[in-house]
Amino acid sequence: MAHYTDDEASLLAVAAHEVGHAIACAAAGITVHSVRLWDDRGQVHGDSVDTRDQAKVDGYLVMLLAGWAAGAEWLHRNHGYSRSAALSCERRGSRSDWADFRRKKRQGSHSGSWYEHQAQKLVRANWNRIDRLAHRLADTGRLSGSTFR
Repeated sequence: MAHYTDDEASLLAVAAHEVGHAIACAAAGITVHSVRLWDDRGQVHGDSVDTRDQAKVDGYLVMLLAGWAAGAEWLHRNHGYSRSAALSCERRGSRSDWADFRRKKRQGSHSGSWYEHQAQKLVRANWNRIDRLAHRLADTGRLSGSTFR
């Protein structure tokens, strides 16, 4: 396990969170335009989702939770948290994503726990890429959308 200062760990967890969103966008066929990171916040800019396309809606809902799952996975793998403690900690840091998910999940075709499981599964399957891109995002503050095509 690598050793990071608290500031480095916080920045990398946020970077992993944002890269998790972007990886999930790409997996759902949602075009990513850019990923930005500043201070203790980040943002993924991507295409809007056509709510008439159920597969895209379901992918969008997984994407909302993939940031939470990626931030938690980073804490678990790199900062000594148990998986359950990391998920709980990251959930507090992902309040706006969870609020958006709760507002929109009725448009989905699955249960809330299905989306949680899919987000965690996607993150674990793409972990090496997420970790590598999180470091690059933390270093540069920006990733272009072409990174996720």
